[in-house]
Amino acid sequence: MEGSIEQRYAIKFCVRLGKNATETYSMLRESFKDDCISRSQSGPWNKAFLEGPTEVADEQLSERPITARTDANVERVQKLLDTDHRLGIRQIADTLDISTFAVHGIITQDLAMRKVCAKLIPKVLTQEQKDLRVLRCQELFELIESPYLAPCDFFLFLRLKQDLKGHRWGTLDNVKAHVTSFLKAIPAEEFAAAFEAWKSRLHKCISSKGHYFEDF
Repeated sequence: MEGSIEQRYAIKFCVRLGKNATETYSMLRESFKDDCISRSQSGPWNKAFLEGPTEVADEQLSERPITARTDANVERVQKLLDTDHRLGIRQIADTLDISTFAVHGIITQDLAMRKVCAKLIPKVLTQEQKDLRVLRCQELFELIESPYLAPCDFFLFLRLKQDLKGHRWGTLDNVKAHVTSFLKAIPAEEFAAAFEAWKSRLHKCISSKGHYFEDF
């Protein structure tokens, strides 16, 4: 509450300086970072201060319940994440007009989700998701036997990129010569190992019936 009131004073100060709503909110974001109120909260206060005398502590402008972690909001957050798991907490808070604190609590506690590589991953997969994982693994098993399957897709490109990184080769011929030498130096066993490791992961996914089988 104290942080919210502090930001209302900041909004009132910006209004008196002649800042518009967009400029005001930009300054709030810069000053308060992750603790900044949402755009939908900032706008009404900006308008109220523009229209006339308004008490900073006046709660009549806020119709938000004392706690935003209601069953209805949990469902709203779930539906929004179902459309795009890459959404961040700030984006969800701004879209649904819920505080970032409440969104974080809903995601981590009510929905039991955590962020991995900037993507929110559910700890518990739905049955549909697990069935789809098994189906895709079975399809990939068929591809393993395909003569058109390139090992480059699994380990070669990354390994070659790491070897070339940070070097200057001068000419294209030098690059070609180095790459050719690099590829010839890789034992055939390593190519086979790459496929076997991939097959092992597919087996684990199918055996676990689509569940996650590793810790992130």
